[in-house]
Amino acid sequence: MPASLVELSDLASVDRAARALFGSALDTRPAVSHSTAVWRADEDAPVTSIRINEHGPKSDLDFLALHMGRARADGIIITGKILREEPELTYDLRADPRWGDALVDWRERRWGLSEPPWLLILTGRGDIDFDHPVFHGWVKPLIFTTDRAASRKLAAAPCPVIADAAPDIRRAIEHLQVARECECVSIEAGPSTTRALYERPRVVTELLASVYLEPSLDERAQGAPLVKLSEARRMFRSETSATHREQGQHWSFHRLRR
Repeated sequence: MPASLVELSDLASVDRAARALFGSALDTRPAVSHSTAVWRADEDAPVTSIRINEHGPKSDLDFLALHMGRARADGIIITGKILREEPELTYDLRADPRWGDALVDWRERRWGLSEPPWLLILTGRGDIDFDHPVFHGWVKPLIFTTDRAASRKLAAAPCPVIADAAPDIRRAIEHLQVARECECVSIEAGPSTTRALYERPRVVTELLASVYLEPSLDERAQGAPLVKLSEARRMFRSETSATHREQGQHWSFHRLRR
């Protein structure tokens, strides 16, 4: 893995890394971008999401790709399930010391974003641990949930709680775009939530997919299926990609745009 891709020093180095990683510059802010890491076991089968645990492959390039998506966003959407499964999840753009302040600089100077993004947590159960790091870090958390969960379980939440009669991923996106004036929303929810975004009417305008290319993956790291890459390609008008070898493993990084 070329050291230059993860050893960032300034705005220009982030631009170079993005071009090398995705095969094209991240020179626009899409209205709705979906970032995901998947495993492609078979060309004719849906790609399988990769669970974030000790059994999954580790990739510094995937970690950087995820944070590039975050650095462009006004709003980020996750789920309560992700908080439960990733108790140490944070949104620090300095998460890797090799980046220094480069992603912060890129966010501020390339995109004019001086404020942290909203982190919308979509939950139907309302089982939220307010000691989780996301409630004490850089992002601005916001809970989007049902009327019942809002009134019964989240009264003491340390952040805004939006009660919706039928909360889902599409309504969450609409809330960020309309009520919070987010021009670029990054989706980081799991496949059971995001699969609906690939049905009509489609709202995803960009897909950033990190694809693990090795022939096998520990079953404990295999998540739910998403969509076939061939189907995803038909939904978008353009695609760029690049393949990298990292720690003896092959990954490809795809940027699909409508």
